[in-house]
Amino acid sequence: MNKLKMLAAAAIAAAMLPVFPTYNAEATDAEDSSLRCDVNGDLTIGAADMVMLSRYLLGAQGITAAEAERADCNGDGTVDAFDLVGLREQYVYNCSHIPQGTWIAEDMNGTRYFWFDENREGTFTRCDNGTLTPFRLTSTGGKLTFALSSGAPTGAAISWTDDTHFSLKWDGAGLENFRYVSDVRFDKGPYLSGTYVIDGREKEISFGTNYSASLSGKSFNVLPQRDAVWFLYDDGTSEAASFSRTDKNHFVLKWQDGRTANFTRREITVKDGITCVNGILVANKTYSLPSTYDPKGLTPEFSKAFTEMKNAAADDGIGLTICSGYRSYSYQKQLYENYVAVDGKAAADTYSARAGHSEHQTGLAADINAAEEWFIGTPEAKWLDKNCWKYGFIIRYPEEKQDITGYIYEPWHVRYLGKENAKLVHDSGLTLEEYLGIDSKYAY
Repeated sequence: MNKLKMLAAAAIAAAMLPVFPTYNAEATDAEDSSLRCDVNGDLTIGAADMVMLSRYLLGAQGITAAEAERADCNGDGTVDAFDLVGLREQYVYNCSHIPQGTWIAEDMNGTRYFWFDENREGTFTRCDNGTLTPFRLTSTGGKLTFALSSGAPTGAAISWTDDTHFSLKWDGAGLENFRYVSDVRFDKGPYLSGTYVIDGREKEISFGTNYSASLSGKSFNVLPQRDAVWFLYDDGTSEAASFSRTDKNHFVLKWQDGRTANFTRREITVKDGITCVNGILVANKTYSLPSTYDPKGLTPEFSKAFTEMKNAAADDGIGLTICSGYRSYSYQKQLYENYVAVDGKAAADTYSARAGHSEHQTGLAADINAAEEWFIGTPEAKWLDKNCWKYGFIIRYPEEKQDITGYIYEPWHVRYLGKENAKLVHDSGLTLEEYLGIDSKYAY
């Protein structure tokens, strides 16, 4: 029977058939399927459903309230021949449409991400392990077959709800529900692993290597893409945000409601009392060095970089020398106590570090030419400010940043970070504390 004849027959039959109300399937049948048009409740839509509905319409068999609700394919509250037409159209749609793009799949076992490409190949991963599994897809009569790189192929019947939702009834298993995300392939990427702080230093979020994250003691799944990130929460809700990277340690999320959040990578490791943040040794008012830490002078890396910088400055007619380099724990202790005796503790804390908190003890910092106010604004100070990053240094205590670094402006104090990190900090316009998402405050 062609479609026109079927519609005509449906119109006649509709007037003759009993009317069924829309039943609450959950209340009437605990085993009911959520799939509309799945008349027999086997979690698939196929020939068996059309046969069952046809027999019912012809009066050859009865159906339960739950089956009647599922048989109401057009959702008008009645079961009639129009539903048989809709069921057939749904079956044809299932047979002719193959998913493409990135999809989120959920079932009682958890969440998976799927990528389907235009060549019927793809990958999937389960969020609890992050392992990528490639597959090749074939389709026959509404049945998808997933050929994996190892093991026997796995089959599933596909049932579309609309263009952005479908379900798969896996052979020998249950139903898995899919919702469309985008045409961008999912990719966990290096930017979504590790610990970050959000908008400063108050909130900390940890991204796992298996598409998971935790914030304020709550865990959830994450779906990262090239320019967007989805957060999938345990209560079934989700949020999407556009993603833009500032540099390898910073990114910004802009939510669909206009909110923005700035993320700063902060991986803190402590070994033998020495603190590193993102691999950078830190000594400030918050993080101290043990009294036993002694590199025996300025490090070779510092010295080599300073020589390169000194020669470049000389080519520009600028003379650079080190007036104060490495200081031991005991020397810094004596120096600080002398300043306290003269100016008082509060004043001394603005320009001198307590023992164990001085960058000079790292062997990676030095004062250039003169640690005096008259150095401010000199050609040498201006040259350092403009060029030191090119050789792996930063001006450690910039102007008008005392509330962040803990120290007054010191254009003579340079810290060696290496050329890559120095460029990143310089280009960001931030202090080292801001760049790393850390504080500089004494706890005593």
